[in-house]
Amino acid sequence: MTLNQLSETQAGIINQINDEALAIQLLAMGFILGGEVKVERIAPLGDPILITSGTNYISLRKSDAQHIEIKLS
Repeated sequence: MTLNQLSETQAGIINQINDEALAIQLLAMGFILGGEVKVERIAPLGDPILITSGTNYISLRKSDAQHIEIKLS
């Protein structure tokens, strides 16, 4: 399952990030493999989505979120 498939308030554990450039950016912001992420909000038109990891908030395009493999927590 990928991050873009979650609905609001659902959470999951990051298994893998399949885009190297995106992985570097997210890891620099504190998103780690094995860490929990939660979808806080989805924009009215479905893109972007607001996710949290610990105390970090980030807005991601769904096209980027589809590169993040997760398992439900």
